[in-house]
Formats: sequence, structure tokens, C-alpha cells
Amino acid sequence: MTDPAFIICFALLLIFSIYIGFLAGNRAGEHALTDRAYWLYNVAAVALCVFITALVPLPAMLYATPLGLLAGALMGLKMGYGESVGPWKAIDRFYSRNRAHQRAAETGSARARRARRRAGEREPDLISVESRNTTSHTDQHDAAGAAAKRKKR
Repeated sequence: MTDPAFIICFALLLIFSIYIGFLAGNRAGEHALTDRAYWLYNVAAVALCVFITALVPLPAMLYATPLGLLAGALMGLKMGYGESVGPWKAIDRFYSRNRAHQRAAETGSARARRARRRAGEREPDLISVESRNTTSHTDQHDAAGAAAKRKKR
């Protein structure tokens, strides 16, 4: 029978390495500018996991680390890349998930975003932060409150 301490440590290592793998994969996915680069990053993640597992002698408990790193990296790459490609497209369609990634793949908006990133341009602002009036809404509200207080006196 397996020791409960082994199971707990294995689970903790697995969860922590999934998180670390996701962060690394997400960063790499954001830097992938083409589908080819995205798939090369996937192959590199798998090759690194196979290398660590096959060539580096690890105690049984530490085999959770390369497994978690691989799982997290593959998911992080997909989320960082920002569109459904390859088998992910079929999986997203089947489970009706990541609709934004599906739309990005269909409309080409992800390609435009990657082209801006390649050119070094900033992302477009989603909202305007400039005020059209010289006084802000809070200044107008405060002025109206002060006038109402003067009328009560």
C-alpha cells in the first residue's frame, strides 16, 4: 500500500508544477507570432519533459514535476496564443468553450494582434480615459450638493 505522505507530496508537487508550467507556457504563447512558432513551442515543451523524465534520474515522487510542467505548459501555450488551432479547434467546438479563441481564429483578429506585437505597436485602448468637459462628474456633483445645502439654510 502507498504511503499517504507520498500521495500528498506527489499531489502538491504536481499542482505547483502545473502552475509554474502554465506561467511559462503562457509567456511563450504570447511571444509566438505564427502558428509554426506556436507548434515549435509545443514540441519543445514535450521534448523537455521527455528529456527530464528519461535521462535525469529522479526519485519516484519527483516525477510529478515534469508531468505537471508539461500539462501546464501546453495549456498555457494555448491560452497565451489566444486562438484555437489544430486539435484545440475541434475540442473547443465540441465542448463549446473558449468562444473568444474560436472567433479570433475565424475572423483573423488574433493575426492582427500578433502583427501589432511583431511591429512593436501598443494594444488599442478599450475605453477612452480622456474627459471631454473641463470639470469632472464628481466636481459637478459636489457643486450641486453645495448649492442644495445653501438653499436649505
